[in-house]
Amino acid sequence: MKNASKWMMVVSILSIITACEGRIDPQPPQGNEVGAATVATNTIDLKTDAKEKDNKTNQSDNASPTGHKMLACQKELEELGQYSAYEGRVDYESGFRIFPLLHFIMTKKSIEANKPEQTAYMKDNPIFVTNNDKYAPSLLFAIIHSKRTGVLHGVSAFPDNKVTKYYKSMVGSAKQGEFPQVPATDVGPTNKGVEINRKTWVNELAEYTEACKDSLILPPTKTAPPFFNYSDYVYPFSKEIDFVAGAEGVGAGLEKSIQRYADEKKIRIPMLFYCPGCKVENVVMVQNNVELKFTEATTNSEWQKWLGSDWHMYISEKIDFDEKVFAEAFFYRMRTHLPPFISEYPSTVQATINGEQMKYVNR
Repeated sequence: MKNASKWMMVVSILSIITACEGRIDPQPPQGNEVGAATVATNTIDLKTDAKEKDNKTNQSDNASPTGHKMLACQKELEELGQYSAYEGRVDYESGFRIFPLLHFIMTKKSIEANKPEQTAYMKDNPIFVTNNDKYAPSLLFAIIHSKRTGVLHGVSAFPDNKVTKYYKSMVGSAKQGEFPQVPATDVGPTNKGVEINRKTWVNELAEYTEACKDSLILPPTKTAPPFFNYSDYVYPFSKEIDFVAGAEGVGAGLEKSIQRYADEKKIRIPMLFYCPGCKVENVVMVQNNVELKFTEATTNSEWQKWLGSDWHMYISEKIDFDEKVFAEAFFYRMRTHLPPFISEYPSTVQATINGEQMKYVNR
């Protein structure tokens, strides 16, 4: 009996254990944890796919004929201009400056110089571009767009001050027998010096500039003489403007288009657009969120007879301008409520082109 009782107890205990195990459900995988892991994995996969797509797109862009041509042109410009966009090594002070300016026109990106004294030239750059791909060939020439450029171009003479000191070599000095500095480069095994103009670009420099034929789009060359008296005097950036615009005298013409009112201590400043097949309206210069209005210049028809209908000359409303203050480059005494003399930094330009709002910048 004792053995039977013991057996019954063992059977009962086993039954209880079996019953308990039957009621304890096995732990299922945690739905949230699995879901989170799955989502995280999918997100990583998506990001990786997107990154790969971006890389493939960039590679595709670089591999495109247009991308190849632009890269080839950039390389030639760097060699001719003896600069490096990657290293920030650039010379805006000498005649080589035309090449980083052409780089800016083509890529819409200026090359920031490592040396602080070189940055003045990009601040004062009179050539403006737009990032709107639809109007990529469009250019704007504005020689006065800041306090600094008011000192450089607004004063009737060429005074000696902290702004003009950068440009003495550019304009030269007849009294001291110094010739004006013109755009130039060195080519060939003998480093032959070649002046940069539209004639040499397609002749002496043809083999070096072939890569830029389709990617660097500049206005067509015009050989007709200007409609105004032209003495070939070199102003700051005037020769660079002539080359980019494609006509000898455009830079000087902009200087002659400045209207000074000495008795009133006022000035009106010019602005020249190049925009193929464009209707230009509502032109304003913007600085510190303040606008200066421009209207079509009375000489616009003469400019178009000379250069063609794709060119548009505008003139500003009157602005306060004390020539003596500007001649001495006293920035703190240049008190005005209108651009471009609110700041020593460049203004931007806005215009309605064929009904679209456009913005032009010089760097």
